[in-house]
Amino acid sequence: MPTLNNQKMNNSPRFMVILSLPIFLFIFVLLGFLQIIPLKVEIHSLVIIFLIFFIFMFFISHNAWYSFALFRNKILETNDDLDSYLNQREITFNGQTKSYASLDDYFEKFLVGLRNDNFANVASSIFPTLGILGTFTAIAISMPDFTVDSKQALENEITLLLSGVGTAFYASIYGIFLSIWWIFFEKRGLTKIESEINSIKSSYKDKIWSKDEIELLKLSQGNQNTMLEKVQEILTPDYLYKMDELVKKKLEYLDEINRAFLSIENKISTNYINLSSMFEKTSQKQENILESFEQIEESIKKISDEYEKSLEKQNLNDKAAKAEIYSVLSSFELVSKDLKELGKDLINAK
Repeated sequence: MPTLNNQKMNNSPRFMVILSLPIFLFIFVLLGFLQIIPLKVEIHSLVIIFLIFFIFMFFISHNAWYSFALFRNKILETNDDLDSYLNQREITFNGQTKSYASLDDYFEKFLVGLRNDNFANVASSIFPTLGILGTFTAIAISMPDFTVDSKQALENEITLLLSGVGTAFYASIYGIFLSIWWIFFEKRGLTKIESEINSIKSSYKDKIWSKDEIELLKLSQGNQNTMLEKVQEILTPDYLYKMDELVKKKLEYLDEINRAFLSIENKISTNYINLSSMFEKTSQKQENILESFEQIEESIKKISDEYEKSLEKQNLNDKAAKAEIYSVLSSFELVSKDLKELGKDLINAK
C-alpha cells in the first residue's frame, strides 16, 4: 500500500464549506424579507429560495469534493484489500513475480457506493431549472386581478405585479449561482480523486505486469507441444527439398548479379583508363599549340622589326629622291632661262 496520510478525513468541514456561501445568500435574502437590510423580498420568493436551498443540501453528499473524504477514509479502512486483490492474480515469469490485475477495474468497483453519480450529473442543471421554475411560480402567485373596475384599483394591481416580478427573479439568480458553486467543487473533487488514484497506480507500477508484458506472457506460456507439432508438420522432407531448391536459385541469382557487377566494374575501369589517356594526349596537344603560338609570336616580332627597318630605309631613299628631283628641276629652270635669253638674242639679231 502506498504511503498516505493515515489520519482519516472528517466529512463535516467539507459539507460546511460547500454549504457556506449558499446559506450566506439565503440569510441575506431572509434579512431582506425581515426588512433588516434594504432588499425587498416577498414571502413566496423566500419560500421558493428555501426549497432550492434545501434540495441543494440533499445533493451535497453526492458532490465529488465531499466524496473525496469518503474515498480517502475507505482506502485507509481497506488498505489490505488492494494488496489481496493483486496477490490473488500474481504470476511468475522468468523468475519475476507480478500481478496481472487491472487497477482501473478495481477502482471502478471501489468508487461504486461512495455517491450517486446520477445525482451528481444532474445537479448542475437542476438548480437553474428550479430557479426558473420558482421565478414563474412567484410571478403566477403575485399575478393581480385585472378585472377591477376603477382605474386606481388597476394601477394598484399593476404595482403589485411589478413588485412581485422583481423579487421573483431572485430565485433564478440563486439557482444559477448554486449551479456554478456545485460545478466548482465537483471538478475540484474529481481532480483530487483522480490524482489520488494516479498516485496509487504509480506506487504499484513495478508490481503489475504491463499490457505488453502480459501479451508476451501469453505467447510464451502457450502449449509448447502444440507448437513443436506444428513445426514438425511444416518441416517435412518435401518442404525442406523445396527450401533447398529455393536457396540454390537465390544463390545462382546472386552469382549472376555478382558477375554483372564485375563486368560493369571492368567497363568502368577501362573507360576511366581511356579517359585518362585522352586527357594526357589533349594536354600534350595544348603544350604543342602553346609552343606554336610562341614561335608565331617571335616570327611576327621579327617581321615587325624588319618592316620598321625597311620603313626607315624607304624614308632615307625618299629624301634622296626628293633632293635629286629638286636639283633636276633647278637645272631645268636654268636651262629655261638660257633658252629664253638665246631666243631674245636671235630676235634682236634679225
